[in-house]
Amino acid sequence: MIIDSHTHIFKPGIIHKKEYYFDDKTFSFLYSNKNSKMIDHELMLNSMNAEGIDCVVAMGFPWEKEKYCDEQNIYFKDIMALSCGRIIPFGSVPLKKESKIDRWVKEIKDMGFAGIGEIAFYTGGMNKNNEVLLRKILESAACHSMPVNLHVNEPVGHYYPGKYNTDLTALYSIIKDYPDIPIILAHWGGGLFFYELMPEINDAFTNIYYDTAASPFLYKDDIYDIAVKIIGSERILFGSDFPLINFKRYIDSISKSVGKKENRENILGRNAAKILGLDK
Repeated sequence: MIIDSHTHIFKPGIIHKKEYYFDDKTFSFLYSNKNSKMIDHELMLNSMNAEGIDCVVAMGFPWEKEKYCDEQNIYFKDIMALSCGRIIPFGSVPLKKESKIDRWVKEIKDMGFAGIGEIAFYTGGMNKNNEVLLRKILESAACHSMPVNLHVNEPVGHYYPGKYNTDLTALYSIIKDYPDIPIILAHWGGGLFFYELMPEINDAFTNIYYDTAASPFLYKDDIYDIAVKIIGSERILFGSDFPLINFKRYIDSISKSVGKKENRENILGRNAAKILGLDK
């Protein structure tokens, strides 16, 4: 089974009239560019069929406005049935300090979603207020036994839309306090996995996973083999960031760079199936 653990879809109404949603500054920041890529569930399913992808996780957008979180979560609930379970949603919570986070997480759980995320602080970065907000999300997710996907950027290198400063020291101090839920650090965790060469970090991160989203834009293909050597293949998740990058580009890279069949199978689907409860 091949499972893409990091993709993005939007309801057609948002795609065709996206300018109506630009009053949400996070959405405007990422999607006001006319060349930004947006697809709905039908295009996602067509692409999955063409490339032999069994299931995908659709990430919720990190809206600030509650009404847009509601709108997207309702759409995601509908597509679970429309896709016959092949599109597996993670739910959105409004990323502002006034939000009643636990109510949102409980509602997402009750809707049958598989997790929370993608949590991303595009316009404010990992500042003190957002560190507090992240802790609230993780506390609630732990209470309701929900995995969380967190957008993490590498702290060095070139700038691109959506890149914000990630204080890896602060991030480590937060996520180590929530060992009972899977926490998925998107985009290789901004390179945080390199520090798992330190025994204390490795010991604290037994339930931390890293997805490969946007990898071709950031790293050489050597990263797959290096990551397997550092943390093993059991905590790496194939994630494409589709429609940003095509599925096949990752699958080809993983097939060439990861020599052992068991390791490839872990990365391409087995690990995600475990987190999503599809291996039962």
